[in-house]
Parts: sequence; structure tokens; C-alpha cells
Amino acid sequence: MNRFVVGIVPIVVVLVLGSFLWQDPTIQNLGYPCALTADNAEGPYYIVGAPSKETFGATLEGQRLVVSGQILDYSCNAIPYAIVDVWQTDSNGEYYFDDAFTLRGKVAADENGLYHFETVFPGKYSESGMVRPAHIHLKILSAEDETELLTTQLYFQGDKDHDWLVKPSLILDLEEIDGTKYAEFDFVVSP
Repeated sequence: MNRFVVGIVPIVVVLVLGSFLWQDPTIQNLGYPCALTADNAEGPYYIVGAPSKETFGATLEGQRLVVSGQILDYSCNAIPYAIVDVWQTDSNGEYYFDDAFTLRGKVAADENGLYHFETVFPGKYSESGMVRPAHIHLKILSAEDETELLTTQLYFQGDKDHDWLVKPSLILDLEEIDGTKYAEFDFVVSP
């Protein structure tokens, strides 16, 4: 038998068995009713110390967007008072640094893990010659000590510029009512 084939067979066996024995809990989440939300890159523009609020960029031009949902654990139980730390661009694809918290803030969920925030629909921007799709950055933090439970990004259905960072489970469906776009997304995290 060819030495290459003999050497490659054990590697393939380990990879195949490994995919069943050491599964990624974000993808597989075996034994739990709720699949964990996929993580995604933090990106270079996160700023600590954002204030608590539910309305972002109220004075900015652009289409309004309301995002709401629930924060759950992998058993589908609500995580009361968890925090959604949000940051994004304006409708022109610009991050704010001089007035850093215009489009940044922390949204507290209620006792049932329900959250909502209103913002301006984010614009696209070019990075290293590549257009980033419209997206919102988020971290889910514990209520007790703001321990980070998840860092991810949310994207939007129908965006032709989806790139390699976009995961299908992070794409929001949009509904428009009276000129405002609405989207729902439930975060599932491991507390």
C-alpha cells in the first residue's frame, strides 16, 4: 500500500471521530433544547464604558430600526436582567469617536430576559478594499458582574455584500411598518 495512504488514514480517522466526540457546542449543542448563538468577531471599534440606554442616534438621519427579543440559556430559560452592549455605524457607515456613545450603549433586559432597542439602520463601509455588510455589534453580559457571555454581530436579510464573517444564524429578517424597520432576535448563551 502507498505510504502516503497509510499515513493519511489515521489522520482522517482522528478528524472524523473528533467531529463526533469533541463537537463544537455552538453548532451541535447536543442534549439541550436551545442552540447557542454563534459568536462573531468583536472588530476594532469597541469602546468600554457605554451608558445604559434603549435609544441610539435619536438625532441622526436615517431609517429607524427596532431590534427586540429575549436572552436565554441553552435550556431555553430566560436570563433575567442580562445586558446587551451595542455598537454600530450610522446610516453612512461611520463609527462615532468624538461623540463616542451616540451609537453605543448598554440595554438591560427585564426580569423575563426581554430586551429591545431603537437605533438608526447601520450603513456599510469599506475596510481593506472590501465592503462590510450592514451589521450591529453586540456583547451579552451577565447582570451580576458584566462578565462577557457572548460577542457577536447581527446582519440583515437580502444584503448583497455578505462576507466571510456572516453566519446564516445571525441574519435578521426585517419587517417595515410606517417607515420603521423591525427585527427580532433571541440570544442563547451559556451563563
